[in-house]
Amino acid sequence: MKTSRVAVTISVLTVCMLSLLSAGCVKPVPMVVIPGSDASPPSLTWQTYNVVTKERKDIVQDGQTVEVAANDQYVVTLMVEDQDSGVKDAALTGHVQFKCELDGKVEEKRFDLEPQETKTLPNHENKVAVSAALTYVVEFNKRGCKELETFGGGSLSLTGKGHNSVNGGGMKTLRMNLKRQTVQ
Repeated sequence: MKTSRVAVTISVLTVCMLSLLSAGCVKPVPMVVIPGSDASPPSLTWQTYNVVTKERKDIVQDGQTVEVAANDQYVVTLMVEDQDSGVKDAALTGHVQFKCELDGKVEEKRFDLEPQETKTLPNHENKVAVSAALTYVVEFNKRGCKELETFGGGSLSLTGKGHNSVNGGGMKTLRMNLKRQTVQ
């Protein structure tokens, strides 16, 4: 399946670009010296932003499900942060499954999203950034369905992983239930 016909448009934004979009200006990412050890893993948080309603939500609970209207567009961001050890890497993967309907016939579709990953290297002072972010721009409704078909709903499952600079790791999942498109 060509990328132009999929239900999820993928975009990787660096921390600076994300700051630019949300705050209107570029902010430097704080850095920390890599410690010898750190028993705590990095924190992982999901942030959803509904482009249509302008609603923004932070989701810290693992495995949470978000209900999504068929005509909405979302920006889903995985934030990885470790104030003590800095962030070594972050990864974001996922898959989407949905239905396309026409005249009582249903075609089920499923595909994996393009994986994303970012890694940080220490600077000349042995410092690394305390946060990193990866983003998917998610559009539903007609994307992935043929011209006369109706989007029949589905789900998007995301998995985010991150490690701090001393290899403490964490993982979080997020599921989005995609509502069926109403016939227009």
